[in-house]
Amino acid sequence: MTPPDWSSVLPRLMAFERSPGLYRVVLREPRPLFEHIGSVMLLATGRPVASLPEATANAHELRRAARFFVRTVMLRPGSDPFTLLGLPPDFEAAQLREHYRLMIRLTHPDFGATAEGWPVDAATRVNLAHDLLSCPEKRAAWAKALHTRPLLRRRLMRP
Repeated sequence: MTPPDWSSVLPRLMAFERSPGLYRVVLREPRPLFEHIGSVMLLATGRPVASLPEATANAHELRRAARFFVRTVMLRPGSDPFTLLGLPPDFEAAQLREHYRLMIRLTHPDFGATAEGWPVDAATRVNLAHDLLSCPEKRAAWAKALHTRPLLRRRLMRP
């Protein structure tokens, strides 16, 4: 994966925090944040991010904006397991493990998540998403159920 173009990502991150309603997150906007969601998650946890200029003057504001993005986009009610863990459909096992660890670091009460306004069920939702995505059989069953739901609705709506 190519490193983010921070001159594009950082302003978008700050703009998202100021005006989240301007973006259609269900369509994965703002695109640079979704394309580099792993880096956004690292920013949110306060861990070092490769290729981020060390002399970033507003590191505290960037961390706050990254945490806001994680809270409002990834942990929004009804988000699917891929969004919740910031993973593409073709994720690697190592990427699942890393994103899971970052999300637990952010959301688990043992790490102080309750003091920052994270949803009370956030760590539980992260664990459930990890459980589903780490098991190919569960993931396949979930995908199958996802594709049959509209069909069931149509059958119920027939006279």
